[in-house]
Amino acid sequence: MPDPVVRLSSLHLRLTGAAGAVNILRDVTLVVEEGCHLAVIGPSGSGKSSLLALTAGLERPTSGTVEITGRNLAAFDEDELATFRGRTIGIVFQSFHLITTMTALENVALPLELAGDADAIRKARRVLAETGLEARSGHLPVELSGGEQQRVALARALVNRPPLLLADEPTGNLDNETGSAVTDLMFDVAAQAGATVMLVTHNPDMARRCQRTVAIENGTCREVA
Repeated sequence: MPDPVVRLSSLHLRLTGAAGAVNILRDVTLVVEEGCHLAVIGPSGSGKSSLLALTAGLERPTSGTVEITGRNLAAFDEDELATFRGRTIGIVFQSFHLITTMTALENVALPLELAGDADAIRKARRVLAETGLEARSGHLPVELSGGEQQRVALARALVNRPPLLLADEPTGNLDNETGSAVTDLMFDVAAQAGATVMLVTHNPDMARRCQRTVAIENGTCREVA
């Protein structure tokens, strides 16, 4: 049996705001094995994006543990966590989060350059070619369509071949045809990279592309048959 890439154990997330304390996630336990594509579904506000943020180490749990590739994220300080995330986890958001003053090539190369990879540009060109955007590498985000921008974001997330890809509604800002093309590309490029995929989606067709589905409801997690 493949080793788990993600192991979430008894996760609780409680946030306090102006209206008081709210339990976002309650006792969530989840194991995602190497090579698995997992869909996370549930109504808006149920805690799906919070679960992804905890998995990425972008949010710290109130209690419980997050282990990625066998490493407990609680053992890292913020700098160590950022370094670990940069080489282990690729993240694609609904909003593309590209740097507007950088070309497509520069956006994709950035994670590698921050990690000190002297071969960053060549690797970025390779991944852009895999996403069909080699001819658009010199364009700024404003010069690209929404689908092209999400392809750049996908290439950036996978440029260093991370073992884990997290995607939060990656086609939410795209029309159906463009979203379908980006979905096909995401699964193809993730497979080429050998990445385990954890995907938040409202799209039932996208969820059906995954081997497993879990539902987040009222902050709790259950497997969907």
